Amino acid sequence: MTHFPKTRLLIATLFAFVSSAGHAADERVTVVTDIWPPYISAKGDEPGSAARMLELLLYLEGVEADWRYLPYELSLAQVSAKEELLSFPYFRSPEREEKVLFSAPIFSVTSHLYYNRQYTPDAAVADLKPQTARKGRVAGYSYGSKIDTLLVDAKLYTSERDALTALFNHEIDLLPMTEGVMTALLLSHYPDRLQLIRPLPDMTDTSSLHVIAAKTPAGEQAIAKVNRALEKAASLGLDSLQPANPSLPVAVDVAVLVSAEGYPAILGEVRGTNGAAEYYTLPQGTKVLVTEWSEKIRMPSATDRIYKNMMDVSRVVVLNGPHTGKELLVRNMHIELQ
Repeated sequence: MTHFPKTRLLIATLFAFVSSAGHAADERVTVVTDIWPPYISAKGDEPGSAARMLELLLYLEGVEADWRYLPYELSLAQVSAKEELLSFPYFRSPEREEKVLFSAPIFSVTSHLYYNRQYTPDAAVADLKPQTARKGRVAGYSYGSKIDTLLVDAKLYTSERDALTALFNHEIDLLPMTEGVMTALLLSHYPDRLQLIRPLPDMTDTSSLHVIAAKTPAGEQAIAKVNRALEKAASLGLDSLQPANPSLPVAVDVAVLVSAEGYPAILGEVRGTNGAAEYYTLPQGTKVLVTEWSEKIRMPSATDRIYKNMMDVSRVVVLNGPHTGKELLVRNMHIELQ
């Protein structure tokens, strides 16, 4: 998703104004929701990005939100039964439109069907068919009309974390999830498994999310206010605003330098502007960041004789010790990944 610096600055300024001005809302409204990081945070935490956006929209209409937490499946049922006025966020579907009122789109997300590379190697992905694979889903959740049609026989789980655990444990082969939610889950709970989970190619759904309201006069008025606030936000230059998604960090290789048989001293080479080499002695246990692996490490070899591979050098930045910050060339045999 594209984010514009001007838009980010404007929304930051508006939220700062809202926080500092102590503006008293003309009215308060209860919005039923559930935890859905990074969009909706747990009660007591800083609001998620989607929650903050709805708070801003309601502020533009002089309304302050009181958040109530219920499972989304129950929230939808309560709004449908006119026991609750508003809930957020929801994908739109013909089935739901028969039960509740929908606002104009608040934001959009992209969902995928994810697989586990531990049990489905990349070479076998083409054979993983959504129609026949074992699928899971979270009860009461939607993932957009394109993906939802493939989930009729999916196994139900009570939460995204439970469903992802099932994918890790090979109970299912495919799991639908919004990409921002998957990223947040992996970063917060399974950072060592980031490289295992991949989206199935050509199985993507980008859909909008909305506020839903009871089919009552009060619900109609509430939806009208949300839609009016969206128009005001557009006039302020917020029409392209999207709640922020977490990004997967760029992979880095942190290593520790160790001695090798026959080479008790670890040398780091730096080449001067005149081409002459200088060598620094590095203490054993020095931590480094590998910025460029040698070609003999990166590329396959036609022989199993690895002496030249180990004697070749990779480029590192020293992270501690007397040579902190220096960029040096170190023999591969001294580099031990952490």
